[in-house]
Amino acid sequence: MGHIPRFVGSGNYANAFGKQWLMFAKTQLDSYTGLSLSAERLERCLGHPIGRLEGLRVLEAGSGAGRFTELLLKAGAWVDSFDYSNAVEANWKNNGGNERLVLVQADVRRMPFPAEAYDLVVCLGVVQHTPDPDETVRSLWSRVRPGGRLVFDHYRRKVRNYLPPPLGVAGMVYRWYFLALPEEKQFDAVKRVFDFWFPVIWKFRRSRLAQFLLSRLTPIVNYWPHFGLRDRDMYYEWMLLDTHDAMTDVYKHRRTSGELRRLLHTLGAEDVRTRHAGNGVEVACRKPVHVQA
Repeated sequence: MGHIPRFVGSGNYANAFGKQWLMFAKTQLDSYTGLSLSAERLERCLGHPIGRLEGLRVLEAGSGAGRFTELLLKAGAWVDSFDYSNAVEANWKNNGGNERLVLVQADVRRMPFPAEAYDLVVCLGVVQHTPDPDETVRSLWSRVRPGGRLVFDHYRRKVRNYLPPPLGVAGMVYRWYFLALPEEKQFDAVKRVFDFWFPVIWKFRRSRLAQFLLSRLTPIVNYWPHFGLRDRDMYYEWMLLDTHDAMTDVYKHRRTSGELRRLLHTLGAEDVRTRHAGNGVEVACRKPVHVQA
């Protein structure tokens, strides 16, 4: 799509994400599902209703297919949005043409957006997948205006994520296998494994013991029943999407809430709030207003 400004080359560590969002362009959009999962997550991270964003200038880092972009625009915000991958093409199909949206392909470490210019900088599902999460947070922070807010999330560090099954999870073993494959073969390989295990997981979905054992043996990201999706087909689509996401990310960092709080305090952040929810740790903070000399 030639109308999307590009500030990066054609290939980078986020290629797998770009491929998946082009394939699942509408899967997680509330306007498509008829559910409010994206809105609930965004409002939880913000700490207030989305409607309070009306008229604000928002920078969205790592927009994927635009599940949050459409909500920010619906709320009446002015949105500058970008992704490192060609997922921006899916976002453009979903949200392009809105006069309050600027959409580009860019690197979070070298954003083509002005410093200290945004009322809100929001980055969900991204920081842990970048080469250096601390560098990423600092870069995001540099775009927040004095008095503005930064909101992001990060995978949480847990002991079981580093232990082999059955004490830990099998996902990390599968992930090593998938990442060793040529990039063009990864999705098909993930889908073959997914299609083998999904019928078993679905058949025994009401058995807590079976689900516990399967979570230790398979790489499947299981959303039943807590996501409240409509039917088996919707669970299949969401779980395949996020299983691929979890198995093909080049970078997968984890942080504790304490580590994230300490980083933000070194930046001078105020009103730092962290909670264990969603992807792991959800963070919100405010940049202090400069004191005039």
